[in-house]
Amino acid sequence: MRKIGIILLFVCQGLWAQNKSGLTGIPDTSFANFSAWKAALKSDANLKLAEFTASEIKETRTLVYKQIGPRKLVLDVYEPKDNQSRKTLLFFHGGGWRTGHRFQHVALAQALVKKGYRVFLAEYRLSTEALYPAAMLDAQAALIYLHQQAKKLHIDSKQIFVAGYSAGGQMAALLGSVQDENLFGQGQKIKGVIDLDGILAYIHPESGEGDDRVRMSAATSYFGYSKTENAALWNQASALHHVSKQDPPVLFINSGNERMHAGREDFRAHMGQFGIFTDVYTHQNSPHTFLLFTRWFDKTVQLMDQFMNQITVSKDGSGDVRTVQEAVNRGTNNQTIFIKNGTYIEKVYIDSLRHDLRIIGQSRAGVVLKFTQARDIWRCSNPDDYGAGVLNIKGHDLSFENLTVINDYGLITKQDITIPCLNEAGKTTQTTIQKYALPRESGEKDGEKIVRVDGHQFAVRTMPGATRLRFEHCTFRSGGGDTMSPWDVNAGMYYFNDCEMEGGVDLYCPRGYALAENCTFICHNMSAAIWHDGSGEEGAKSVLKNCRFIGDPGYKLGRYHREAQLFLVNCQFDANMADAPIYQSGDRKLTWGHRVYYVNSHRTGGDFAWHQTNSQVKSEDVHFEWVFGDKWR
Repeated sequence: MRKIGIILLFVCQGLWAQNKSGLTGIPDTSFANFSAWKAALKSDANLKLAEFTASEIKETRTLVYKQIGPRKLVLDVYEPKDNQSRKTLLFFHGGGWRTGHRFQHVALAQALVKKGYRVFLAEYRLSTEALYPAAMLDAQAALIYLHQQAKKLHIDSKQIFVAGYSAGGQMAALLGSVQDENLFGQGQKIKGVIDLDGILAYIHPESGEGDDRVRMSAATSYFGYSKTENAALWNQASALHHVSKQDPPVLFINSGNERMHAGREDFRAHMGQFGIFTDVYTHQNSPHTFLLFTRWFDKTVQLMDQFMNQITVSKDGSGDVRTVQEAVNRGTNNQTIFIKNGTYIEKVYIDSLRHDLRIIGQSRAGVVLKFTQARDIWRCSNPDDYGAGVLNIKGHDLSFENLTVINDYGLITKQDITIPCLNEAGKTTQTTIQKYALPRESGEKDGEKIVRVDGHQFAVRTMPGATRLRFEHCTFRSGGGDTMSPWDVNAGMYYFNDCEMEGGVDLYCPRGYALAENCTFICHNMSAAIWHDGSGEEGAKSVLKNCRFIGDPGYKLGRYHREAQLFLVNCQFDANMADAPIYQSGDRKLTWGHRVYYVNSHRTGGDFAWHQTNSQVKSEDVHFEWVFGDKWR
């Protein structure tokens, strides 16, 4: 964190007197789950309060962590009924720093205990009892207490996380950002911070704090000064002003209320400069009180568990492991794998037992996963394609972000070669669609395989069963065909956003359902850039929206061999694209016919007649739900 020595803990700018009119000495508990529910019902009559009843959970209430005269500040502990040292979460409730109660989050604590955590719900002094920095002094004291009592309380002191909701989220973020400054007491190690709809800056263009025109705002009551009277104090209490390379990673779980995200993106940008992991999940169209309701509760628990299970990959040894495959092997399901910048020369296998993983790179250009592999060479020694790519996937419900994946076989190999190929992979065989036998090249003899420089080279190859896969802000490159190959014709569902894909024939070739938005396709062959197999069911489709195509002079847009359905919506083609519509390759008889649809898609230098709009579908209606319906759950 940046030292802000000019801002003293009790500084007051100017001659303004601190307003203590809100101090009653009595904790305000008017903000409660029931009152929040009644208020939310006005907008959505179907909301229900989250409840969680679990056996085998030990509950210890009113564990005193700090005493100020007669006032005792307490923690409630929720934990498994064993003495195993565990990851621990210290949680602060919300309520505008003025109201609320730790009891509001018992359901959350119980749900996390069932995931294997020890959870402490913290009481702290509200602004009716004491003004800032009292609440933060209490929060730091609670953290110190957990470290000091770690052995007695069966806490893994290297695995203490801090979280909070609303005002508590703001406090958690600030607490994580000041541990090297000792601003509120002796700094302690924090493994990670989870901020649930807490602001990162009080004084910020996105912030609504400090509007005292109708009544004194919660923040003004908290500080005892308006933001014009003592801006320095307001900034001191903002995590955005304390970012440094010592900070712990942070997960933001947000509502649809933009005001509660104030300073978040600036904070993340500063953290990114230091290579510190941050992540955001937004519950779209949710109220600020989302954490209290069943509709968003389970997903929130999953996200928190995923984050606290994070493994960091770093080539220099500063993370938990040095390779991506080590992280996958060591990890568990429902986990985040964060990869620091570096070039990782390795294949990665994600088997069928792995699910609910998020694999996130520090930066798209900085994290490069690279391997040299021709599919033909692999298959002449192996029965299927699992291992023929750089990223090989059998698992489901996986997310990949900020990565570059390169299969450089065709980029570094100079000429075609012929190799022995004695197994069935190199022979003409009867096959199902899912088995994917290798094609024969012209002139091949029995027992050998011609490996072309521009042949199949998977950056990503998924196997049957790998479905509900997300790829965002990623680059995929190869020197040959089938660069991106998500292949499960029966159950495949794949989503791409802001990705770049480069390669040869059929460089993007999904089977099943796929949606690519805001993507760029770079084609280096004259046969086809994109391809689709939708033969699993009539509704299967490959949809490309707001995508851009560039390539070598004369490249063709696309083709298909089996039943297919393609929609190109608001797409842009460069002048090098040939005057050749998406076509069927081969003479297979189709049940559902030629189904290729264009909506508002244009070519630089002038359109061709074949890609004029030929569908009644409107671009605004083409979205995630339109493509996948209720299949993606």
